[in-house]
Amino acid sequence: MDKIANPAPGFQRNPDKIITIEPYSGTVTVRAGDTVIASSAKAKVLTEAPYPAAFYIPFADIDFDKLSRTDHSTHCPYKGDASYWSVLPAGEAGKDAM
Repeated sequence: MDKIANPAPGFQRNPDKIITIEPYSGTVTVRAGDTVIASSAKAKVLTEAPYPAAFYIPFADIDFDKLSRTDHSTHCPYKGDASYWSVLPAGEAGKDAM
């Protein structure tokens, strides 16, 4: 795989860091119990050692009526800022889950 220069601060400090994003072949379905929160055949899978792989699902494939945006946010020097959503059908267990 060819490396592509990335201007993000994390990569400037650590140019050997590898994060891959590839199309996922198959359908990703996210459920809270029997309730479907998202389903996508267009998901991407992000890999970044030493963390487990993570799915990124297009917003168009997410049922935002089942979510509530929270005030929680994080910053990654490689991937940027992230906002969080609670999964309403999951109750307290769904807080900041997405």
